[in-house]
Amino acid sequence: MSHTAIQFRPVTTIDPDMALVAAHIDRFGLHLVHVGEGCACEDCESAPLPPDQRFGYTVGLTDRGHPELLVRGLRARETAELLNRWGGSVLDGQVLAAGHLLCEGPDGPTWELVPVRRPSRTLRWAGRYYRTAGTGGLTALELVPARRPCPCDGCC
Repeated sequence: MSHTAIQFRPVTTIDPDMALVAAHIDRFGLHLVHVGEGCACEDCESAPLPPDQRFGYTVGLTDRGHPELLVRGLRARETAELLNRWGGSVLDGQVLAAGHLLCEGPDGPTWELVPVRRPSRTLRWAGRYYRTAGTGGLTALELVPARRPCPCDGCC
């Protein structure tokens, strides 16, 4: 009589949050996260944060070898519009780097890009998605109101 060894393989579970992130990246090229206006989860009782503590960021630009983008202090809709605009420019091939100025036109703000220190701590969903917690593999640029004038001809 021969005995066959049975091998058990661990069951891998799919994180539904990360599945949603992956679906958005597949469909739109990026996923947006906003922190601060409360949570839509049924079991969450997260209260809205004061405006100066709110922030939003992209997940998906790392797949293209580009830093993720982050902005603070805006409502969810404003954050989504801003990150979709500049994240979309990255998806279209534009390369953004620290020190660059992003011009919103003659009546709009100008943003300066600055590196985010320890992005895996702030961009937690991006860190979860890319599994970079503690590895230093995640990079991000924050859009902050520029302190210097935009050099383009159409703005000034």
